[in-house]
Amino acid sequence: MKNVLTVKVRLFSGLEKDVNADDYDRHEGITLNVPQGTRLKKVVKMIGLSDRYALVYFIHGERVGLRKRLEDGDEIACLRPAAGG
Repeated sequence: MKNVLTVKVRLFSGLEKDVNADDYDRHEGITLNVPQGTRLKKVVKMIGLSDRYALVYFIHGERVGLRKRLEDGDEIACLRPAAGG
């Protein structure tokens, strides 16, 4: 059993500007190694996303909440919700 997980974070809706990721590659995302049992909320804080935004998160296309425990190989998409008509 691995004690360290590798996850990838991809930012959408201009969020890369909010995390000061000047060298952010939208195709590659940000790869992080985190301890087993880490929740999404910790990763969001690690990359510097502010709590002041109402964001939505998806892992492998499924919407998840900040309390979701991550698994090795998870690809997390972070974006601002869109509305309109």
